[in-house]
Amino acid sequence: MLMMGALLAALPAGPLQDRGPQTISLELFQGKQFTVQASVGGRERTFLFDTGEGVTMITPALARDLGCEPWGNVTAFRMTGERLDLPRCDDVAFEMGEHAYTAPTTIVYDLGKLDADTARLDGSIGLDLFAGRIITIRFASRQIVIETPGSLAARMKSGLEVPVRLVRGAEGAALDVNIGVNTPRGRAWMELDSANAGPTIFVSPQIAPHLGLRADIRTAQPVSATIRRDVVFTGQARVFPNMIMDGNIGMQLMGRRDLTVDLGSGRAWIGKAQ
Repeated sequence: MLMMGALLAALPAGPLQDRGPQTISLELFQGKQFTVQASVGGRERTFLFDTGEGVTMITPALARDLGCEPWGNVTAFRMTGERLDLPRCDDVAFEMGEHAYTAPTTIVYDLGKLDADTARLDGSIGLDLFAGRIITIRFASRQIVIETPGSLAARMKSGLEVPVRLVRGAEGAALDVNIGVNTPRGRAWMELDSANAGPTIFVSPQIAPHLGLRADIRTAQPVSATIRRDVVFTGQARVFPNMIMDGNIGMQLMGRRDLTVDLGSGRAWIGKAQ
């Protein structure tokens, strides 16, 4: 109870507490990803919402609309170690629902390089935009909920606390969340990545044997991953060579559960999807 009281006391006082939790709607995109509407530069725009984005992204066209000439360099790495060097725009303001958010740093990238559908999007919003806040991601209900002290207390009571780490890469600009998975040798840390919307989680060759997987097989293998005694993921895994993280778990877990994350203190709770 002392920990709960301290956590609730840390939430900002003021209008947010009075209004109740705020909900941001998500829309299904390409049958497996999600988008969110945000007002940027005085216009409603459409962005991917990706928990593994790291640093929120805007397109070159949006940068021009904002009068930003991209500058500098943000270096990031894909899970297989591929290096990305991208220019940036700073202090980009987003409005979603009744809340205003500022991205201290955004990367600038042309989504049209991916496919024709993503070419019409204005960027991709990551967890960094919600840094310091407590949010619940409800993919089954297509919602992001900005929590208040009262709503957080209810989430904590009904959910199960799970081990997480906040990962601040790209010189602190990025924000990802890794969830702990128990192995006989210790705890492995897997990135929570909603862009991983396929049937399998991804596991590094170094971690694979500790989850009962063969590291030399590239096809899907059955896996059981224990996050805590009463939170177990059972499904399929693929072993990826050259992974620079222990693993990557996405909609295979988050699509079935509500996930509340304190993006300030680094605590998280999993509940049944409502």
